[in-house]
Amino acid sequence: MPDRSAGPGSTKIWLVTAPDRARAGRRLLRALVLALLLALLLVVVTANPRRPSRPAPQRPAMLAPTAVLSGIERTGKVSIARDCGFSAPLPAAPGRSLWLFCDTPVYRRNSNAGGRAGWALERFIPGSTAAVASAVAGPGPQDRTPGPLSEVPAPAVAAPGERANDVRPATGAPAPFLSQPAGLATTFGLPCGSGGSYAASWVSGVARVPSTPDLLVTFNDYCVLSGSGGFLHEGFGLAEYDPARDTLSDVVTAPAGAGLAATSATPLGSPVFSGGYLYLFGPACSAPRAGRCAGTTLEVRVPASPAAWTDPLSYQWWSTGSSGPWTPVPGAATAILGGPKPSGVSVASFASVGRRFILVEQTSIGGDFTVYQAPSPAGHWRKLTAGRVPCRPGSGYANFCRAIIAHPELSTRKQLVLSYFDPAAEAYGHVMVAGYRW
Repeated sequence: MPDRSAGPGSTKIWLVTAPDRARAGRRLLRALVLALLLALLLVVVTANPRRPSRPAPQRPAMLAPTAVLSGIERTGKVSIARDCGFSAPLPAAPGRSLWLFCDTPVYRRNSNAGGRAGWALERFIPGSTAAVASAVAGPGPQDRTPGPLSEVPAPAVAAPGERANDVRPATGAPAPFLSQPAGLATTFGLPCGSGGSYAASWVSGVARVPSTPDLLVTFNDYCVLSGSGGFLHEGFGLAEYDPARDTLSDVVTAPAGAGLAATSATPLGSPVFSGGYLYLFGPACSAPRAGRCAGTTLEVRVPASPAAWTDPLSYQWWSTGSSGPWTPVPGAATAILGGPKPSGVSVASFASVGRRFILVEQTSIGGDFTVYQAPSPAGHWRKLTAGRVPCRPGSGYANFCRAIIAHPELSTRKQLVLSYFDPAAEAYGHVMVAGYRW
């Protein structure tokens, strides 16, 4: 721009041309935009103080499974492939639970071979065994895993109406818990035990008897046939167990078809005490269809006293018929859930973790399950969630995922702990536990 000053001390007058005015306008606009952005940034920073960046927490649907191990398995020289795994807190020992199992094969390692060939069957205990383990609910694997298990010696058994006073010495190895049932028969009417069959009382549940130090154990009697012949349900029973004395008393059994068992297709278990009643649950084959069974879940109740347990007329079945909701006629019983096809069911009180009553229904031999909740054992059952245990089924008879059982004392309000039998775990299958968010 030309200098129009007249001389020293005179005022300089600058002339601004049109291009200069345009550049100045653009600079001013950029300055205003920058100031506005800085102001917005200041508002954001003031409202949201800076925090370290971290990824969003991941909440897996399942926590990694772990094996339920006996103390003698910790050496690595023994593997116990026992079936099913029920538990209940010991009334006189806080933080510890009694575990009850079904058939119990004991394998010993053979150092001359690897894989499953590296294990040899040392002993087979038909029916049931028992063990005691620590039980503290928590978020970590060490919290939800019982153990190590301490084996319970074979209990003394008293006659009905009496109490045993003999305590068996501990051996450290698995021992029979329930006595083998007598009088069972094969499909051909032969005594059970012939042709490779064997008789067994399989545990179906355990719960504390109110206002006593005892635990109520439910079981079902079976004749297990050889090969792939399956097994015949031939009776149902209950027994009171005194953990302090290691004794069984008030043992009650009834043949299938009597008042204590609706039909031979209805094994009962999952004992739950509530409101002066003992409730029992079980899956049943309600209607054969195209060679398969359309299953259902039945429920029965009886007054919560040993005197009532021995009286078949004291048992009432849940029914939605005209005589409902409870009927003394087993044939009038109806399903407590709409449209289920269970291969197993587990029911327990979860009041200690604020979940009331929980029912876990196994819906396939692949390990699928559905979880329901109700305010009382009589329902109404509302679906909470569904999932699948990480079983690895193999080939052959009974080589499938089974015995999905709920454990309130290992669970929390946010985590449901289930046990199940994985046929591919350890040497020849094993009871496992896993936790699920709910």
